[in-house]
Amino acid sequence: MNRSSRVARIQRRHGIGLAGAVVALAAAPFVLTSYPLSLLTLSLAYGLFAFGLDLAWGRAGVISIGHAAFFGVGAYGVAIGTERGVPLLLAVPVTLALAAVLALAVGLAGLRRGTSPSTMAVLTLALTLLAEQAARSLLSLTNGSNGLFVGSGGIVSTYYRTAVVVALTVAVVWAHLLRGRFGRRLLAVRINEPRSEHLGIDPRRVKIQAFVLSATVAALAGVVAAPIVGLVSPGIAGVVMSTQVLVFLAVGGRGSILGAFLGAALVTIGQEYLGAAIGSWYLFVIGIIFVLVVRFAPGGLVGLVTARLRRPVSETASQGAVVQPPADRPDAPGTRLPATDRPGADAADVAIDVRDLTKSFDATPVIRGVDLQIRQGEVVCLIGPNGAGKTTLLNLVAGDLRPTSGQIHLKGQDVASWHPHHRAALGLGRLFQTPSVYPELTPAQNLALAQAEAYQSVSLPPELARFADVDDTPASDLSLADQRALELALTIAWGPEIVLLDEPAAGLSHEDSVRLAGTLRAINKDLGCTLVVVEHDMDIVRQLGDRVVVLAEGRVLVSGDMDEVASHDEVRAAYIGAV
Repeated sequence: MNRSSRVARIQRRHGIGLAGAVVALAAAPFVLTSYPLSLLTLSLAYGLFAFGLDLAWGRAGVISIGHAAFFGVGAYGVAIGTERGVPLLLAVPVTLALAAVLALAVGLAGLRRGTSPSTMAVLTLALTLLAEQAARSLLSLTNGSNGLFVGSGGIVSTYYRTAVVVALTVAVVWAHLLRGRFGRRLLAVRINEPRSEHLGIDPRRVKIQAFVLSATVAALAGVVAAPIVGLVSPGIAGVVMSTQVLVFLAVGGRGSILGAFLGAALVTIGQEYLGAAIGSWYLFVIGIIFVLVVRFAPGGLVGLVTARLRRPVSETASQGAVVQPPADRPDAPGTRLPATDRPGADAADVAIDVRDLTKSFDATPVIRGVDLQIRQGEVVCLIGPNGAGKTTLLNLVAGDLRPTSGQIHLKGQDVASWHPHHRAALGLGRLFQTPSVYPELTPAQNLALAQAEAYQSVSLPPELARFADVDDTPASDLSLADQRALELALTIAWGPEIVLLDEPAAGLSHEDSVRLAGTLRAINKDLGCTLVVVEHDMDIVRQLGDRVVVLAEGRVLVSGDMDEVASHDEVRAAYIGAV
């Protein structure tokens, strides 16, 4: 079955599922009595809350253990508005805007570069503690521990109103965000953040956007839940509610719309009936179920079922075929033009210009005043003994490290203070020592993600283009040689003009290494890419390099062709003689 057939099958399955859900929701009041219908209504509101959390935690990997703060903002917004006679058409947008602004402030503080993932957990926990305390203390607004009453229009009308709001919200978010570029970026950042950044995606921006959207949906869930619960009290914004929604999502399954609602329904309805049957012991039973699911089904119940039915390929990445590259990138510092369209571009252009570059880790110098120029279209091999600073130099040029001093110019731009995704916007691609791909996705989906971020269409050589047809196995199941080739394919498919490669032949057999060197030479010839390669295999260096640069003790020892380098006494002493 080809890729288009699989996409059509998935879209048909989604359509059938959506139609079935709509029919079931519409028919529920005709087959359920009042109490089960009330529980179903509450489950829908809680499911929307879990869906909101999933946008941050399940799809972007942003940990939030105090998400009830936003849920409480929504519930109290409606309650306070109702208490003071504010029309819902005004109260609801103001409430959602307040939640979004609050989430933006938390995201900007907690998702700064270099901060630990636990920072967001701590901040959101503090936020929910603060929200619960504020609800108890601001008596004039919240009526303290006594709470505020919000009336409903009857069981059936409340159910249909809730079902319509929930269905429309999920449909809009799924159709306009999760299935589009934003959804692909969420997926890319969650699975492999370093690779995504070197494809030009700003992980911090994506995570903040996801967190703000997540908080807004959670607040809307609070708006919907207020008339269902009737009494809005401080606990609705507190730690217990924050823990409960984590349980919903863990039990149902992260990264799945069905998982959010299934988990909310099972836990909500289950605890009501268990509570009636065994009293407070129901908390113990729920806790046991939670531990068992986390231990034996870390993907939740939905993940457990889908893992047995099909290969573990992401729902988002399976929605459509390869996306055509956008005309420009509004989030990049500048739009890159193909080499043939740049004014004054010729083969003598300087692609990389490093001047007096130094890097020290604490008091230990690693790069000691490197000066290096690499021309557009040139293939340069960096060699040297272990500890010479080769990988560190590549990391400095790529933006993964900041220099202690010195300048780094890419195509005439001083980029020493730029982040990797900004350097990618200038056409800089990167291959790592260990193949860095999207292991949960198929090779075809890897290429689709890369091409979705591309600035220009690129025709891959046949040995790399073959991955576009491999859509029946995850990339994690490929051999090391194929993973390395796939990483090269998705890097080249993105359309870079300069590619940094850190020991691309590491771990490969000699035959695979020679084949890879030939592929790199073809890419350089056909696409005009500048290649900077760190390599230890002298046969590969001789076959590949236009120029060889030898590093020793953090300095450039000599630069020239392989014969010149091999005849240099200091090089022989420092490197080649030791091989």
